[in-house]
Amino acid sequence: MVITGPAVGSPRGTGQHGAMTGAGTQHEDATTPRRTGWVLVLPAVVLVLVALCLRAPFAAVGPLLGELGEELSLSTGALAVVTALPLVCFGLVSPFAPALATRLGVHRAVLLGVAVLGVGVLVRLAGVPGLYIGTVLLTGGIAIANVLLPAAARAEYGARSAAVLGLVTASMAASASIGAGLAQPLADAAGSAVTGLLLWGVLVAVALVAVAALARARRGVPRPAAAPVGARSAVLRDRVALAVTLFFGLQSLAFYAMLTWLADILEARAGTSPVAAGGILALAAALGLPASLVVPPLAARRPGQTGWILVGTVPVLAGVTGLLVAPGAAPLLWALLYGFGTGVSFPLAMTLILQRTRDVAQTGRLSASAQSVGYLLAAAGPLGVGLLHEATDGWEPGLVLLLVVVAVQLVAGLAAARPRLVGPRV
Repeated sequence: MVITGPAVGSPRGTGQHGAMTGAGTQHEDATTPRRTGWVLVLPAVVLVLVALCLRAPFAAVGPLLGELGEELSLSTGALAVVTALPLVCFGLVSPFAPALATRLGVHRAVLLGVAVLGVGVLVRLAGVPGLYIGTVLLTGGIAIANVLLPAAARAEYGARSAAVLGLVTASMAASASIGAGLAQPLADAAGSAVTGLLLWGVLVAVALVAVAALARARRGVPRPAAAPVGARSAVLRDRVALAVTLFFGLQSLAFYAMLTWLADILEARAGTSPVAAGGILALAAALGLPASLVVPPLAARRPGQTGWILVGTVPVLAGVTGLLVAPGAAPLLWALLYGFGTGVSFPLAMTLILQRTRDVAQTGRLSASAQSVGYLLAAAGPLGVGLLHEATDGWEPGLVLLLVVVAVQLVAGLAAARPRLVGPRV
């Protein structure tokens, strides 16, 4: 693959759809080189290919938990740890992504992430130790790409990055849906759940070749500036950054709890068959795809995003309430409400990272901070719901926990939706 043309060096402009004007606001250069045809499209294609690898390798684990437990003789608690590991790794690795981008450049850092992801997929073949070590490796690679894809989109497309970010987040949603929906068929075709997980390496290999070509074409692009002294701790002191971080983390908690346990909840509380439950989960996760295409460009049109926060949280509250109060009445509806709300919330959280920052470097830093703290917070979702189920032999306590989480997410989201920028030292 040959990719030519300079990367767009400056991010989106400010004004009524971007940064607020006033003292301390750093305006971004709106005069970026225009590209046309394949020179414009190819970088977006590469970013989409990378995004397609960022959910399926671990989204495929949830529907196969039973088979993995039987093949590897793992308890429910041990399997819950496997489901929580990705989020813990996201949280621990994410803070290092901006430093990698400063040292290697954004594109080469993404390339490194995809390479580590590929190694992790291979290592999962090595029995119980391989399952845990491979999960740590592949989710570490995913964490790097997760953090830097918004910065890469912004570096490539500047003022048009919201639309490209929509494609990227849509691809992540598609990846989650494909991973959940094809998990069982691939395991059946491969002869075992463990071997079925290996097949996702084919997609990773394609993305690796594509991003290597893009990184080679961008060798001369300036690297992001190093973070100001104290920038990491400044996130916890900045109200805007903290609100964005909390919203990101809580919506992630709700999403990954759904991805991990919704199929089991439908089977136990609504009486759906395993195949039907897996299909419903795949359909619920797939709703994030159209939402991801629509939400970023539309949400970026206005200074504030309060209405979108309501669209992303109220359906989740309704869906979880339905699963708790009347699971058998309309299980498909409850699952689709849950999936629609989480599908809107993730691209909205990514858009808030763009809308609340001033330049490419700050976008990367807030993305890292939001995903670091956010995913560590989100790890409590699958683990907490799984442990509550194991302790009580029921799903009701876990569903109540999710209701509380989404209510707090709504409060944090309303604060993050206000049209303000994070401080210059974040």
